[in-house]
Amino acid sequence: MTINSNTQSVLKTTPRIKVLGLGGAGCNTVQRLSALRISGVELIAANTDRQCLDANPAQNKILLGAALTRGLGSGGNPRTGQAAAEQSYRELIAAIRDCDLLFLTAGMGGGTGSGAIQIAARIAQSLDVTSMSFVTLPFTFEAGRRAQNAREAVAGLQPYTDTLVTIPNDRLISLAGADAPLHEAFSLADDILLKGIQGVTEMLGVPGLLDIDCSHVLRLIKKGGGTYISLGTAQGDNRAIQAIENALSHPLLEDIQIQQAKGLIVKFSGSLSLNEMENAMRYLRSRSAPETEIIPALGAQEQPEGQVTVTLLAAGIGATPLEYIPAPLQVPAMPEKTQPELALEALPMDFAPHSFDLGGKDVDDLEVPAFIRRGYNQLEHAPVRNG
Repeated sequence: MTINSNTQSVLKTTPRIKVLGLGGAGCNTVQRLSALRISGVELIAANTDRQCLDANPAQNKILLGAALTRGLGSGGNPRTGQAAAEQSYRELIAAIRDCDLLFLTAGMGGGTGSGAIQIAARIAQSLDVTSMSFVTLPFTFEAGRRAQNAREAVAGLQPYTDTLVTIPNDRLISLAGADAPLHEAFSLADDILLKGIQGVTEMLGVPGLLDIDCSHVLRLIKKGGGTYISLGTAQGDNRAIQAIENALSHPLLEDIQIQQAKGLIVKFSGSLSLNEMENAMRYLRSRSAPETEIIPALGAQEQPEGQVTVTLLAAGIGATPLEYIPAPLQVPAMPEKTQPELALEALPMDFAPHSFDLGGKDVDDLEVPAFIRRGYNQLEHAPVRNG
């Protein structure tokens, strides 16, 4: 193996990564992520509740369906959340376009997140933007309407996102403890998303001795099935192999079955010998299928003395290890033509997006997703308000 050390001659473009949180839970995740000040990642909060949105520290915000909900929320109705997102498709397009990788996050079971995340995913798909969705499922004690909302929302979202990771809130109780504050428990769920974001930025954002380009990573994510991205660190004997094992472990997820992966990218960072790297790659090959595409990378950034960090991306994994949808939640997707039973009002033509600049373009100048052009929403049939 020949390692190219002439990194100065390679011009590396930083990928454009965005995180879009929808609804109360999604916006709370964005708020917690904003406190971490992740470099090179744009955070966007979208909600139907103006008061909660105004309190969010995210730089970019979208008030969904202002003409429909008047900023008062969706009332726990996913159809209202869906209709609100459809009304605000111009702002969602402006937020999602010019993006290489979009992370979507929401809590399933309520109104805005459950209804709006599918619309955001479908817009991303229509713009050919790679998306990864991280959603939480209701606690067991939240039976009835919220459970039904959650399973319908998950089934409706899955066809439109490249990766779907679902996290049951019940696992947060078992890990954080029944007496743990809620914000600490939900931080555990955020950690899966955070590690995915950090993994991508680590893999693509910092030039190394042996690099991976952004288009290669996005190609693997689009292979189908699930995608797992994480980081692991280790010191001491067999540190490179142990770092791989640590990257494959997360308390909220079962062991990742990398033998199912269609493609693996593993990036090592630290003062690593060629022999250590070769042994780690042999180990990874022994854990994966013969036909699995494995791509190594070597970072140049310094690590604490004796430490090795591994950034791992496993693509094309079967859905079971990543998507924890309890058996009662497995239902067929809702029919695509289902219409919200609402009297929708069209947005006034002078309605301004909450944060995003549409560049002075009329809606006709923006790419309108096909499912909206076909009349999936009812805006074209709704009365236009005067004034």
